[in-house]
Amino acid sequence: MAEDMRDAPATGTPSPGQLAAEYQGLLREADPDPLGFSARLNLLLDLAAIVPSRIEGRVLGVLAINPEWKEAEVRRWLQQDQVPPRRHLQALVRLLVARLGSGHDPQRWEAFLVYGSPIVASPVEHLLYREDRGRRDIAARIFARLTERYGIPSSSYDADVVFQRCLQLMQQFNIYEWQDFQAGHMEPFRSVMFPAEP
Repeated sequence: MAEDMRDAPATGTPSPGQLAAEYQGLLREADPDPLGFSARLNLLLDLAAIVPSRIEGRVLGVLAINPEWKEAEVRRWLQQDQVPPRRHLQALVRLLVARLGSGHDPQRWEAFLVYGSPIVASPVEHLLYREDRGRRDIAARIFARLTERYGIPSSSYDADVVFQRCLQLMQQFNIYEWQDFQAGHMEPFRSVMFPAEP
């Protein structure tokens, strides 16, 4: 009798038969297509820039990547939120992400394409934040070097305004890393960032 009690499920715990029935019911439910998949895939295609834009023949451009694909299925991927078979999606994502540079992770992109945010944070926003933070760190170093080198007192300028001028100049001079800032940049940066200084 004690043996029979051990085999009985605890109160509130479903029996194996109930779990099996519940599982079969879940199998019969069709997973809905992930909303926004097509928009996210088109975003990745735009960033990779290896196929025409949506209005210039994108479907045919994607078909050229793998002639075995059918036009109708590619249209569903690009316009109706239908996810390609997993092996095709993985290969396509790796192909596209390789064009974006080393800072991009194909697995993260694949997860983002399928699930979207907020489940998976946008790889684009993450990289833009990282790049922007790096640029701001460099701008702060340039700012500090100029004020020290030219003895510019902090009471003589509006720091926010000067910092924004520095970021704009960095973009114009293509300064994305600290080593891009050369000695020859000192004077032009000083004259634009601190125009009232002698």
